[in-house]
Amino acid sequence: MVEADITIGRDHGGRALGSLLPLYVVIFFGFVGYSLMITIFTPLFLKPDSAILPAGVTSSYRTIVLGMVLGVYPAGQFIGSPVLGALSDRYGRRPVLLISLSITTACYAVIAASLERLSLATLAVSLFVAGLAEANIVTAQSAIADVVDAEDRNRFFGYIYMCVSLAYIAGPLAGGKLAEPSVVSWFNYATPFWVVFGLLLLTTLGTLVKFRETNPPEKRQQISCFEAFTNLAGVFTDRRIRVLYLINFLLYLAIFGFFRCYPMYLVDEFHLGVSRESESIAWVGLPIVLANLWLTGYLAKRFTTRSLTFWSALLTGIFMIIVVAPPNRGALWVTLFLTSLALAICLPSCATMLSTSVGEADQGRVMGNNQALQVGAESLSGLLGGLLAAIMVKLSLVVLGIVAIAAAWVLILI
Repeated sequence: MVEADITIGRDHGGRALGSLLPLYVVIFFGFVGYSLMITIFTPLFLKPDSAILPAGVTSSYRTIVLGMVLGVYPAGQFIGSPVLGALSDRYGRRPVLLISLSITTACYAVIAASLERLSLATLAVSLFVAGLAEANIVTAQSAIADVVDAEDRNRFFGYIYMCVSLAYIAGPLAGGKLAEPSVVSWFNYATPFWVVFGLLLLTTLGTLVKFRETNPPEKRQQISCFEAFTNLAGVFTDRRIRVLYLINFLLYLAIFGFFRCYPMYLVDEFHLGVSRESESIAWVGLPIVLANLWLTGYLAKRFTTRSLTFWSALLTGIFMIIVVAPPNRGALWVTLFLTSLALAICLPSCATMLSTSVGEADQGRVMGNNQALQVGAESLSGLLGGLLAAIMVKLSLVVLGIVAIAAAWVLILI
């Protein structure tokens, strides 16, 4: 009866947050690991003395390979997210999440081992499988739609990105130190991933005990396995919301491209090492936490979701371009903060705009598709950012800023 009680009625506050709390913990620790990929892989691949690539390869080659490696994990998510979202509509949120967590946890052990052995092929495969099994945000968004009224979803979706941002603060700060042999002699690039493996193992056990189903059997859809695997086609065939899918894709391309490209800019322009780079990455997470603790909910009560999405997308693009304008490093504390604050409002707003456009029965399918678009954009942004950075690192941030502005323009036209 405990599971059924959680799903009776809709909730505006504490009861819903309490039932969803295990999901927020899962998201936090999952993204602690994900944040390490950007933090650790950037200096690992770009520094000339790194043994992960053959000696003597050009910096352009290293940049392109880095972009491809950063794109492997979200490429797996692109394939897996719509399937897992649809399966959670059919079989429930809890079993899908537990299976996903178990596979992802094992993959982090393989990632750590491949870094110790300097095996690029094993690293790529383990990243792809980990992404394929990743279902935390899809499950969280669907579970929020199960128990939270439409007018409160922006705030609860905002909590998701607050957890992500906290992870982007804690992960880089801790990971940057755990990867430094100067701190402890046996620390290396693999050490942070071994720590995340242990944390995810504990998180999986905690989720098994604490998380209760939010999608009861009487509300589940009778979806076939074939339909689950062809679910992504709805992005193109669902006339009601396909323009919203397009807008979200463009925004995700710009925003997650920013997260991949500005560390390249820091290393290339200011020659930062892993420890100093991790401090800057943590700084970018701070305004996202602040925004989702208060500002996102405050603005959502006073403006429509469409207005919030438009203005935050426009400002994200403008601030992203401004990042590369000042020549001194000190200006980054301001420009990175403003960019991060704008995108912090944009991310939950564009997800809410899509979620409130469909009914309860379609939440898992639509949020799974949306997550696939997000990670597909992440994967493409890694490759696109790497190619643009090979020409000029600053160019990648300028182009991605223009993409965000274009998304805002499409939204105002519909």
